[in-house]
Amino acid sequence: MAKVVPGTLKVSNDCIADLAGYAALECYGVVGMADIDQQEGVARLLPANRLRKGIDVGTEEGKVVVDLHVIVEQGVNMASVSGNLQSSVKFILKQIAELDGVEVRVHIEGMRTR
Repeated sequence: MAKVVPGTLKVSNDCIADLAGYAALECYGVVGMADIDQQEGVARLLPANRLRKGIDVGTEEGKVVVDLHVIVEQGVNMASVSGNLQSSVKFILKQIAELDGVEVRVHIEGMRTR
């Protein structure tokens, strides 16, 4: 039986990025996370063990902001994938990290075939 324990819960930005990354990979149409090469200006697909490089976590006006840089599957509806990503990440962060009012921004950096 679960009981409430008094105190505060501190969740690191890396933990938030990991949760958001794994939630994003489960979404339909998402091939993976992207890393932008600043010198060449190209996005490259990150392996599953380096998801954090494609996710920026910060705060704005007291709210947690998660920026997801993703590569999506060619032929999907980008608006639907973005909406699904936002709701999935918000749900996971609410359930596991107990974070309310998270703002999720989706940046589609490229398209690929699976």
